[in-house]
This record gives sequence, C-alpha cells and structure tokens, in this order.
Amino acid sequence: METPYIDKALLPAILERNEAFWKGELKDGPLVWATSPDGLPVEPPVAPAVEAEEWTDVGYVMAKAEYVIAHTIFAGDALPTHNPWLGPDQVAAWLGADITFAPRDDTSWVKPFVEDWSDHPKLAIDPGNRWWKLYLEILRASVERGRGRWVTCYPDLHSGIDGLAAIRGSQVLMLDLVDQPEAVKDRMGQMTRIWKEIVDQVSGIMGPGGQGSTNWTLGWSAGRFVCLGQNDFSCLVGPGMFDEFILGDTVECCGHVDHIIYHLDGPGALQHLPRLLEIGKIDCIQWIQGAGAPLPSNWLPLLKRIQDAGKSVQLFYGGAHGGKADFGAEIDALCGALDTSRLFIAAVLDTPEAAHFVVDRARSAGRK
Repeated sequence: METPYIDKALLPAILERNEAFWKGELKDGPLVWATSPDGLPVEPPVAPAVEAEEWTDVGYVMAKAEYVIAHTIFAGDALPTHNPWLGPDQVAAWLGADITFAPRDDTSWVKPFVEDWSDHPKLAIDPGNRWWKLYLEILRASVERGRGRWVTCYPDLHSGIDGLAAIRGSQVLMLDLVDQPEAVKDRMGQMTRIWKEIVDQVSGIMGPGGQGSTNWTLGWSAGRFVCLGQNDFSCLVGPGMFDEFILGDTVECCGHVDHIIYHLDGPGALQHLPRLLEIGKIDCIQWIQGAGAPLPSNWLPLLKRIQDAGKSVQLFYGGAHGGKADFGAEIDALCGALDTSRLFIAAVLDTPEAAHFVVDRARSAGRK
C-alpha cells in the first residue's frame, strides 16, 4: 500500500499496526483512526445542478473524492480511503428495485418490487442492470485513480435479510416468516450466493490495485476485509427467528473472506449478541450505540463481554454519535477498562488539533 498523504517514514508502522489488530497483538495503545478536515480555504469542485448526479456523475464523484482526501488530516493509524456507493439499499437496486438518490442527506431509498415470491424464483444481479454497471464504473475509477494514493472500500452490503426487506417490504416480510418460511429461507440462500459473488467480483477489481482493502467502517488489511451485519431487520425478530432465517447467511459469509467486522447497530440488536459471539470468523464487533445514546464509555460491561469472548471491539465517534464527546474522559475510561490490544477507536473530528489529541491521549492511556 502506498500513499502521498501519509509520511513515508510512518506508513510501514501504520500498516503493521493495522494488521496486528486482527491478531490481537497491538502494542502502545488501541488502533486509532482519527481524521478531520485540514481547514485550508480551498474551494471544492462545483456540484452538478441535479442533486442525484452528485452520486451518478462519475467525473464529479472522483473529483470530490480527490478533493476530500487531499484536504483531510489522517492521524494515528488512519489511511486515506474512498467508498464507492449508491446508498444503503444499493444491493436492492442491483436486484431490480427503483432507487431514489438524496446525496445531500447521504442516503437513498428503494421501492419494494416483490409482490409474490413465486414471481421471483431466482434472485440475481443482471449484468446489464443500470445501477450495477454504474457502481462498477465508479469502483474501477476509484481503484485506478487511487492506485498508490488511497484504499478503495468494499461495498456497503445491506444484503441478506435486509436485502429481502428492501425488495419485499419489512412488514410483508415479517408476515412471510410465519406464512411462507420456506420461501424466505430459499431466498436467503440466494442472497448468500449473491453476497459472495459481489465480494468476489469486487475483489477481482480491487486486488490488482495493490492497496489492500477496507470498508466503510475503516480499518485496513492486505487481505479481504469486509463489514457484515447490516441486519437492521434482525432487531424486529427474536433469537429463534434469527437462528432460523439469518444465522446461516451470517456464518457462511464470514467464512468467505479473511477478516470480518460485524456492525452491531443499537440496543435492539443486542438480543443476538450471544449467538454472534459464538461465530469464530467474526474478528471484531463494531458497537454503534445510536445517535444521542450514552457514549461508549457507558457500555463498558458490554464491551468487556465482547472482548472476553475473544473478539475485538470497534467504537465510532462522529457527528451525532459522540462527535462532541469529552475525548480525554472517554479514552481514559475505555483504555482503563478494556484490553487495548483488541480496541479500535474511529473518530471523525472537526479540527486537526482534535484529531491529534485523540491519538496522543489513546497512545498515552494505552501505555499505562
């Protein structure tokens, strides 16, 4: 991996620390990805007049990516990354759903299209699908422009049960779990296949770039490092239904790549933690407490439970998710109670000073 945005003298140690994290062999404090704008008065590229084109105009997408990366401070163990995406339900769009883009709200949404499972016996991505072709075009542009400069992310894959909810509708899918369980299980098997096919095709494009891999959760590996667990739908079902409909997909996807970080999103997902902790291929649990919820330092028993099961923990601070936290107190509490060799702190800050403070405090606390 190469980049002009990190001091060449520091880069080898940063890459080594990122890889050490996966082995639980970190020294001198937790893994810390702290970033901020550099604050320089430089005008960004002019956005297209049509909002949707901020995500669909490949030239603009790449110009903005280059601008953001060039004007970001990467502190601690952070590396420059770019995440090509078309919103949280892009997988549903690749399967044929109509999609509406809202880039200025950093989201998109899709319209469910499955009215009867019997009309859709085989789910698959049509190679000619407009949105799949666009995604691949942006992905290839990012890999090519990022060669020797940044790491291109694996896609944010809301597949599995969330993918079915997007194409069927959550309320209807809830009824299907009771009324048509075999149809749901069959389509979940197909979604597992699709997840693997996406990862393999993306790997074939990213690998030759020689930059290693990452995803939207951040972190880095020379191997295939993917986020799993965008299972928002799982908050609607109990452990029994999780085991029956979701667990198999989770286990099989985990076994398909080198490193997995599981996105555990909010208190509603905690009911499934015991089962997740039994999955050996999950390396790290990313705990997202939810916007406005108590900060990570208030969840120490939960975080210790995860580490005691042999998993690492990632915590995120940014925006409504603790972006204005007292980082001195937070880091002291986390490093004082947790195994820092299995701790990953990701923080998006407002200023370079704040980013460097987080790194310095974590290094100091980790050495105590």
